[in-house]
Amino acid sequence: MLTQIASAMINDMGLTTRLHREKNCPPVQAACRAADPGPRPNVSDQALRTMMFYVSTLAVPERRDADKPEVMRGETVFAAIGCAACHRTAARTGTHPTIPLLSNQTIHPFTDLLLHDMGDGLADGLHEGEISGRMWRTAPLWGIGLVPLVNGHENYLHDGRARGLAEAILWHGGEAERAKDRFRALPKTDREALIAFLRSL
Repeated sequence: MLTQIASAMINDMGLTTRLHREKNCPPVQAACRAADPGPRPNVSDQALRTMMFYVSTLAVPERRDADKPEVMRGETVFAAIGCAACHRTAARTGTHPTIPLLSNQTIHPFTDLLLHDMGDGLADGLHEGEISGRMWRTAPLWGIGLVPLVNGHENYLHDGRARGLAEAILWHGGEAERAKDRFRALPKTDREALIAFLRSL
């Protein structure tokens, strides 16, 4: 997790750490390099460890309305059309090296944490090593129902292009094409039930 946080620091915020000592500025962007004279690294090891502890121990959002008939029906539809193949309903944590309470816990993140080819529609053209721009890690769905409350909007996917949960599903392609087609073919009541289920997460 430390490497993931350090990667987000440099790539999303332009902050250096001991893992990424150089600014992420192309050679032609002299102003980018000059904008941050120091200290180097920008983020100390202690701050990085504190952020890792914070992220590791954040509470999972509590589900809402899980016992409503429409939500339970939506969970059945979610599995039946194939969404749960990648957005897996349960996972088990391993042994945490420093926080024993996080070890061997059954969690419900609704992800397999794997990379999948999501097709040309979601491709961003960026390559990281051997990973193409069509590849995306399955987004965890826990907490997705709180996006409108927390963010004040209902824009989804990596770039906010989807204006609602149904539209986010319809952007799926590649390995998720069949699940998307099954969602599109559902009766309106089943589509609404699936969306109600997602809002409960």
